[in-house]
Amino acid sequence: MIQVGNVWTYIFAPEINNKVTGKWIYEGSADFFREIAPQLDELANQGILNMAKFANKYNKCDPCPYIKNSVLCVYTLIPQEEQPRLAIQEKLGLWTEVYKTEKQTKMEWSPGGILYEKYIKYWRDKRGTL
Repeated sequence: MIQVGNVWTYIFAPEINNKVTGKWIYEGSADFFREIAPQLDELANQGILNMAKFANKYNKCDPCPYIKNSVLCVYTLIPQEEQPRLAIQEKLGLWTEVYKTEKQTKMEWSPGGILYEKYIKYWRDKRGTL
């Protein structure tokens, strides 16, 4: 199932399991990820993907306005699970070496974390204050 929100577009398996351990991260344009969303949905419907999301990169709702491209996050149920990554390579010709655990992501988005600080800096520089 594809669910389009303001910030993210989600792709869910019919029997989604929210107990994810991490994600493979791909970088590309939001338009490209919108084009391949039906193929990702097909992989989810086959039970190969549990859940994925990509940033829509709309001006008013961009989760990472300080980076040019969008990110596609393909979530795994076990750390560095290969099946989703290999299926995406086979079906779409995409590959990534970037994997983050949910713990790592939480640390990076917490105060003092690298992604949190980049986000704060971007808005301070743009607006002069938060």
